Amino acid sequence: MHTLLVPLLATIPLSCATPVHHNPRDLGSAIHDAVTNIGNAIHSAASSAASAVPALVSESGNTLGILSSIPCTSAPVKNEAVWQEALSLDAAGPGKVNQMLYQQIACYQGMENSSHTAGFGNALSSASWIGRGLQGLHAYPAEFGRAQAGGGEEVVVQLSPTPQQTITSFGASGAWWPNFLKDFPPAQQKNLSNLLFSKDGLQLSGYRYNIGASGDHDNVTVSTPGRGAESFLATAGAYNWLRDGPGVYYLKAAQDAGVPSITFFANAIPSNLTSDNATATKTTPCGTTLREAQIPRYVQYLVNVLRHMLEWGIKVEYISPINEPDNSFDSCTQEGMRVPASLRGPLFQALRTALQASRTPGVRGVKILGDETSQITTQALKEYSTWLPTTLQQKNIDAIAAHMYDWPDDATLLNYRQLLVNTSHPSPPPPIKMTEISSFQSAKGAYKPWGWTGPKIMGAEFDPGMDSALDMARYVWQWLALVNAESWDWWTAVSNMMPCSPSVAPGCAALFNGGERQNGQAGWNDGLVYIDPQYKTTKDYGFYLTKRFWVFRHFTRFLRPGAVRYDVPNEVLPYGTVAVAGRNPDGVYSVIFVNRNATSQDVRMKLPGDGGKVTAGVQTTDKADWENIPLPVVTADGTFTMTLPARGVLSIQFTVQEAGARSSRRRRTTGGYEYQHEGDFLDDGERRDVFFEH
Repeated sequence: MHTLLVPLLATIPLSCATPVHHNPRDLGSAIHDAVTNIGNAIHSAASSAASAVPALVSESGNTLGILSSIPCTSAPVKNEAVWQEALSLDAAGPGKVNQMLYQQIACYQGMENSSHTAGFGNALSSASWIGRGLQGLHAYPAEFGRAQAGGGEEVVVQLSPTPQQTITSFGASGAWWPNFLKDFPPAQQKNLSNLLFSKDGLQLSGYRYNIGASGDHDNVTVSTPGRGAESFLATAGAYNWLRDGPGVYYLKAAQDAGVPSITFFANAIPSNLTSDNATATKTTPCGTTLREAQIPRYVQYLVNVLRHMLEWGIKVEYISPINEPDNSFDSCTQEGMRVPASLRGPLFQALRTALQASRTPGVRGVKILGDETSQITTQALKEYSTWLPTTLQQKNIDAIAAHMYDWPDDATLLNYRQLLVNTSHPSPPPPIKMTEISSFQSAKGAYKPWGWTGPKIMGAEFDPGMDSALDMARYVWQWLALVNAESWDWWTAVSNMMPCSPSVAPGCAALFNGGERQNGQAGWNDGLVYIDPQYKTTKDYGFYLTKRFWVFRHFTRFLRPGAVRYDVPNEVLPYGTVAVAGRNPDGVYSVIFVNRNATSQDVRMKLPGDGGKVTAGVQTTDKADWENIPLPVVTADGTFTMTLPARGVLSIQFTVQEAGARSSRRRRTTGGYEYQHEGDFLDDGERRDVFFEH
């Protein structure tokens, strides 16, 4: 058996079969069976790579000739060692089987690691099966243990000179967790605000406030404790602005901290309005479908909430009237409302009309985003044509927002971007926002070391470590580099879905749990920060930070609102690495490298100007949460060398001399203070016991 062929084919899912979650080297006879199923078809026509492709495609249940529509190159892509291995193996066997497989990977590598979408066009819809088939390969690269995943050659990274989108925010939502924090001591409530919003913590630049739908005397209530958000409209129909006190507390904390982008989003219409449903008289915040007759009252409710919040001094940038509209959440484990695609356009139109008719200037200035659909492949790509073209033409929406709960592959997201470009033509598409993701099983769990795609990866798991954090970092890269999104939001900032009590089992907050229930509760990867689920009994009011918190901090801290993104030509990066770069409003450049290899990678970077100086460097790894690194020195040719840590995220900040001016920047971040001070704070055990528990 060809040694390169085995790890490649052993992990390609055929006909949507469940992927094999084992190391290919240990599969034994199972490998032989898996390879034989498709190998026979390949070998029967393996006299050349071109003739073998149709056999592989046909076996996969796809149309013929797919590869011919993909902009590929027959030359190796930055892994000469593996290419030579393929040539050697094929020389000892029939045909060009290994060359063909390598070229498929090289072709997909060109798609995955390219930030340039030109030329892909409509070919992506037919090519996306390659992403599904190859993204989880163990042999991508062939061996993770290589000293340099790109084959050992020196890698020189240089930013593309063309500016891309302007970054507006990185954020998280205030959904649900304030209902638990109301029981915490006031000092800890304030500490959490600092942890989320201050420069000593995440310094979130976006915050999503959940407008609740639960009344005070509903016939049906949310069954999961804490997940019902109080509506300002009581069940009987009267407004009560004292409701949802915990949620408003943290909304005001975000405002007071200067969070620049605040979005109000609603999961459902207030329970009081559901009694309008002709088929039911119950009042419920879940399990309903929006009716056209309900739109005017619902829109007026949203406008009333906005007006009241603006009177309180809350500066609301966006209002989102629907959330995951394909799911009514009829199980009532949370609030939810189905909104037929045919009603989404009319809803946005009614909301725009109501905002413009308001007598409050601040209300008239609130922008609309939508439709916050759950999935790209099965929903956005299929449903946008129903409502989006007319909505854009009538200017009834200011930003397009989506979730990614199908964990789409790179080709699908490039296709999604192309759809938005085509739909908006001849105008450019409006701002694009990724507004929610969480609850995925990480690469450490049942799935491949390089992550996986598709809705099946959603499930119970508690992974506070780097595997989940690296998955998250790559999702950020996908949306910024492939979709050109201006913002990216994690789902919920704080969670109690930890499968243990750290007070009862010390250290368990840092341990992986594959979904096994402990004390009747399974863990979920839904938070950046966790609290003891048994805090009422244990009186443990600490905050437990995940590696996701620290990795997300690279983006929230180093790419501040107004940063202009520049492409990093990822084709020259080592396999398994991606990078996001931007120039902040103060002129400081930031580059965030994500290295998923088990080995460190040496990279040389060419600065985009003269007089360059590296001003800061921080890394997060398995062993370090937030570690300042020795600053590399820029040489006379305008380059410097750095080592990307194994299974880590490294952020570098630098300045260059502006044209016609001398650089006089101090060593600082866009937050305006020196890194060594920040490091001292985070390493201070006494303050960390109060503020950061990990």
